[in-house]
Amino acid sequence: MVLMSIDTFEKREQILQLRAKVLQAEQERIEGESTLTVSEARTRLKERISEI
Repeated sequence: MVLMSIDTFEKREQILQLRAKVLQAEQERIEGESTLTVSEARTRLKERISEI
């Protein structure tokens, strides 16, 4: 039986979660959902950060 460290497991889980989010976003894009430009995304992030 192969065992992995907790750190390796957590890193793998983070990668799997990120992959799922990317796949979801790609599916939404294919289905015609509205998208943001990089500039729009940066602006929104800056606004959210300033709210904190």
